[in-house]
Amino acid sequence: MSSDMEPDRGFEDFLGREETREDSADPERLARLAALLDRDWAPGGQPLPLAHFLYFRPDARQSRLGADGHPRNGGDGILPDAGLPRRMWAGSRIRFAGAIPVGAELTRRSRLVRATPKQGRSGRMVFCTVEHDIHVRGDDQPAIREAQDLVFREAHAGGEVAPRPQIAPEWTPDTSRAMSVDAVQLFRYSALTFNAHRIHYDRAYAREVEGYAGLVVHGPYLATLMFDHLQQACRDRAISEFSFRASSPLFDGEEFTVGSRCEGEDVFLSIVGPMGLAMQGTARLRS
Repeated sequence: MSSDMEPDRGFEDFLGREETREDSADPERLARLAALLDRDWAPGGQPLPLAHFLYFRPDARQSRLGADGHPRNGGDGILPDAGLPRRMWAGSRIRFAGAIPVGAELTRRSRLVRATPKQGRSGRMVFCTVEHDIHVRGDDQPAIREAQDLVFREAHAGGEVAPRPQIAPEWTPDTSRAMSVDAVQLFRYSALTFNAHRIHYDRAYAREVEGYAGLVVHGPYLATLMFDHLQQACRDRAISEFSFRASSPLFDGEEFTVGSRCEGEDVFLSIVGPMGLAMQGTARLRS
């Protein structure tokens, strides 16, 4: 069981920091996402799942990368350096207010709204929440609003693989699909998002340094597969809200099941792997 610690003054100095970045809804990236999902796609067709994850890719110079392949925190960035080398994208809460046309010029305004130290069974952690507003250039209201949760943890201790939590699903899906992700898919998603985190492609690093049993499937890629299943299960109905939270990692080659259950305009989603619940989510359909 975790408990809040006293706020760290260094973290308080980062709260409220903002960052603005520019990009475009590049059709080339969208076409490559469609290829990764093994589907046909053309501009003007069905929106691709969570395509905004492809935009505003990291562009830190090579000398600014840490040992894990991520840009170092601290300095002029919006995330503090917590001195904790392991990180994960724990989840997001997303509201879709408007469409992003293919080729549109985009602006993303980001702000750090939370940096909370905690002490848990696995040691010291810091939970950060960053809010993103994505605007189509010239629009006052954001097309997408997202609150993204990040977790920073202590280094893995010892040479053994860290145990995974075993969490039993609480409900049975109405529709489900079994699948697995291999190392080629992980490489392609890392390349598509310019994500250099070594747990997704460097097997020796993932096992020996971070204590994972294999290459880790990206949290946002799992969320994309979950959203893709949502679109198909709900017959392409418009989605106004979507949230997801990771519970346990999945590794390359493992079979897992993506499931959903609809209750009116609310949809419950899950990804269940060999150790039980790996990710859960909810969605709200537009009436």
